[in-house]
Amino acid sequence: MAAAVTSGAALTPTRRADPSPPGGGPALSTTSASVARMCNYLLGGKDNYAADRESAERALRSCPSVLRLVQANRGFLDHAAALLAGEAGLRQFVDVGCGLPTAENLGDLVRRTDPDCRVAYVDNDAMVLTHARALLAVDAGTGAFAGDVRDPAALLAEPGLRRLIDLSEPVAVFLLGVLDFVPDEDDPAGIVAALAAGLAPGSHVVISHAERSPELDPVSGPCEGVDTPFRPRSADEIARICASLRMLDPYPARLPGPAPLTDLRPLPLIGCVGRVPG
Repeated sequence: MAAAVTSGAALTPTRRADPSPPGGGPALSTTSASVARMCNYLLGGKDNYAADRESAERALRSCPSVLRLVQANRGFLDHAAALLAGEAGLRQFVDVGCGLPTAENLGDLVRRTDPDCRVAYVDNDAMVLTHARALLAVDAGTGAFAGDVRDPAALLAEPGLRRLIDLSEPVAVFLLGVLDFVPDEDDPAGIVAALAAGLAPGSHVVISHAERSPELDPVSGPCEGVDTPFRPRSADEIARICASLRMLDPYPARLPGPAPLTDLRPLPLIGCVGRVPG
């Protein structure tokens, strides 16, 4: 996952990661759990392996809120997509850390407003990219590209992405469940600022980030057999990460659990929709 990590929940291997294949992104490993595949399992998908299912079930036993966190994160995707394609009128979208395809992906959501919206999916998980290229990048208005959010300049300079997305025009960049897998030493605030600096005025950045809380302590930090450590942060730390943006929604927006569940207590998950100043 590195830093184009999958949208999702909370949850590296103790051994060295597999070497990267040509074209970007780590090689597929089925012996250590992937956050992307764990989230796929928690959302009812079938694109996962035994290691992913075992790690997801272990996380649920130690922190039952993980399932609600993953589901609420998907709900925030729906909300932000409708807001930016509708009220803000954006027609270009970049989903960084897009994760494995689900029943409704960002392109499906924004094209309810305008079928001509262009959507770029970005990740560096080999399985995610394979599925995104096969299932999502099936028309001229959609592409799937390897990228690492820890190198925002390279991400935005990716030739295929630049052919699809006109960065001289407003763009919405989604970072859902991504920055809470980026360590402090990789400067998540600097990542957001660099992304914002590479976007045209009127662009927006959407961020969801888990808030540090006792209920998430059991799954915070490195987890044995899981590819990426989970790093919830305080509301003040998340605010500093978003400081280069002008918030649209009330901040912090602590997201409730998904409506179909009976437990609707607020979750330690903060949603941010920010406009690039200028």
